Amino acid sequence: MSITTNILANGHSSTIVNLIQPKVRANYFKKSDTVDQPDIYDPAFVQNENAFLSLIQFFKTSKIANAVFFRFVPAGNLAYKERLVLQFSLTKRYAPHFALLRGLLEFGKFTGIAISTDAINKTFELEISSAGAKNALPYFKTIFFELLREAAFKSALNKVILVQREVAKIQQQSLDGLFTSLSNNH
Repeated sequence: MSITTNILANGHSSTIVNLIQPKVRANYFKKSDTVDQPDIYDPAFVQNENAFLSLIQFFKTSKIANAVFFRFVPAGNLAYKERLVLQFSLTKRYAPHFALLRGLLEFGKFTGIAISTDAINKTFELEISSAGAKNALPYFKTIFFELLREAAFKSALNKVILVQREVAKIQQQSLDGLFTSLSNNH
């Protein structure tokens, strides 16, 4: 078994494991034969890596996400492709919307993403495979935009409710004053 590690442009490593023993390998391949090795300059790989980097940047600059941690998991073998694991919590302002965000994330989930949540610590962990990398950024932009709209709506609604309560209180005080003045006049 031989292990080859490539250092990628962004500092992450990609590990390739060859399970064929060197002696056996010599029997299968002639010196003139070439073995297909993953090319880190492959356009699909570069596109996925750029999608991952864009996604990390989106989370780091978001008004909603706080304490963003990430790790890039390189492809280990043919069964697993490279993936990005993102962990984040919500900012203090958006922490009350934890359940809403969890629901939005689960509702429209696409293939290539796994989501887990911790309701006690109000944290999220997202695992995005390279197959879903190109869909991830538009998906999260839409989800976060809807959360921002919902938070703004709830804030405006709370203000309307407070004003209505204040108006009702003033009306009740005016009615009480009217009844008091009517009863004192008789």
